Amino acid sequence: MAGAAFVGGTGSAGAAAPAAAPTGAKAAVCGKGDVVKAEESVKIRKERKLNSTAVGLFPKGAKAKWAACTVAYGQTYSLCGWENDNRWSYIDYRGTKGWVPTACENFVV
Repeated sequence: MAGAAFVGGTGSAGAAAPAAAPTGAKAAVCGKGDVVKAEESVKIRKERKLNSTAVGLFPKGAKAKWAACTVAYGQTYSLCGWENDNRWSYIDYRGTKGWVPTACENFVV
């Protein structure tokens, strides 16, 4: 994934930004709202595992928005050319929100 920022841990809701930080600095670190494109057709899942309930389809070539700030870890998969990956992205595709394997999407630049 070109340009992806992978952030570990959790943030605190009330944390103040440093005084010298530009207004858009948070958006540059957080991927929420960034547009991604499906590299292959994949099911949008309720949870971060392949046998989780499918809530929709993210078709190849379609665009969606990241609905979370970070990639989360879940069940390992071997999809879209990756072996033993466990990164999942929470997306919003036309109002359907859910999890897709991160390897199956790419940021639109």
